[in-house]
Amino acid sequence: MIPNGILCILGNKGGYVASTMGETLIGDKIRVLIGPLAGQRGTVLDLGAEMVSVRLSTGDITQFNIADLLNYSLAARRAWRTRPKRAGRPRGTRTSRKKMVSIRIDEDIWQALGRAVEEGLIPSREHAVNEWLRERVLSFRHR
Repeated sequence: MIPNGILCILGNKGGYVASTMGETLIGDKIRVLIGPLAGQRGTVLDLGAEMVSVRLSTGDITQFNIADLLNYSLAARRAWRTRPKRAGRPRGTRTSRKKMVSIRIDEDIWQALGRAVEEGLIPSREHAVNEWLRERVLSFRHR
């Protein structure tokens, strides 16, 4: 049993997530780390002095020690505290330079591209559009 406010380290496959009873909130989404219910997901219903009441995805309500839970909501809150204005990957980690754009394509063309992907004629709609635009732009240079 861990007293309120005492730091505990939760192990998971991705590393370690530090959590305290003071940081866990009612409504947080969790996953059970150890015991017969390991892997079950749920929502925090109530916080006791040493235990957390959780409604599992099965509908069952049970009590856990905070050290037995991985708190997904806490991880998300911490991420927003450290990088509130950045979504996605950090700058400089992408392997290719791409710009998000919005274009209007006739619906029949979009559907035909989708069929071509399903039939294995093109790897993806994005790939096909990029290649065709690249070919057209390069043809301008050779005029």
